Amino acid sequence: MTNTVTQRTLQGAGSDTTIVRLVHIASDGSEEADLVVYDNSAFVANVAKGKLLRVQIAGDAGVVRLEWDQTADSAAFACSADNGIDFDFTAFGGIANPNGTGATGDLVLTTNDLDAGDEVTLLLYISQE
Repeated sequence: MTNTVTQRTLQGAGSDTTIVRLVHIASDGSEEADLVVYDNSAFVANVAKGKLLRVQIAGDAGVVRLEWDQTADSAAFACSADNGIDFDFTAFGGIANPNGTGATGDLVLTTNDLDAGDEVTLLLYISQE
């Protein structure tokens, strides 16, 4: 079996500058590695930029790590998925994509410590400005 991952865009399309993505993982006990949760090319083609403005997360357990996709991925944010937590980075402008070598502008997710039956839900707010 594999984890059941559901993703959708709640706000933003095409050239919108703020995108809200919903990601839900129902785990079979395996982990996710570099799961693309924000595909930059779906919104602004060939522009590797962006800022993570806010993360809302709720879950049973596990650790979630978000990274900007590039040749050597760049850490954006990591936290435990326990309970409900809201991290708002807008006070300092968000966590910017460093646009390193091979940057795609995508945001990828990796999990740790998920057990069978665990669920994690994330709301990701990303700015393309």
